[in-house]
Amino acid sequence: MSIEEIKNRFSGDVEALSYFEMLRWGGKNRCAYCESEKISARQIDNRFHCSSCRRTFSVTAGTFLHGSKIPLKAWLYAFASISNSTGRFSIRQLQRDIRVSYTTAWQMYQDIKKLLPRAEEKISSGELFEYMCRKAISPDNNEEGKTPAMANKLLVA
Repeated sequence: MSIEEIKNRFSGDVEALSYFEMLRWGGKNRCAYCESEKISARQIDNRFHCSSCRRTFSVTAGTFLHGSKIPLKAWLYAFASISNSTGRFSIRQLQRDIRVSYTTAWQMYQDIKKLLPRAEEKISSGELFEYMCRKAISPDNNEEGKTPAMANKLLVA
């Protein structure tokens, strides 16, 4: 997906949130903690409440994007920029595209590199964007050292 397609498809973070919900849960949202389907949406903060374990959570709970202060739409821009890059990647361009500090853009790039497929995985360039999005929202990828912790601590410019 190109940057232009992201601008057209995701007018705000709510659309990005819906996209990640679809990738993570399909059409059937479940509790990120107990897998219960007895959940209700909280309209105030785009989170969910589980009636079984009584916890609140978002689509990013327990994933690579968990706790990130970077808007989800900015992560989509970054995934698209990296998946569409040929040759050298410009962190300065990423910084301008998503309007963050250079340090934040650099840290996001370092974090996203961990989501890229291994050499033995055959992913075409057209499928790379969705591959990275699916991997970022998958709860299996929240191992130590894989969360964008440094980017979370940096302020958006």
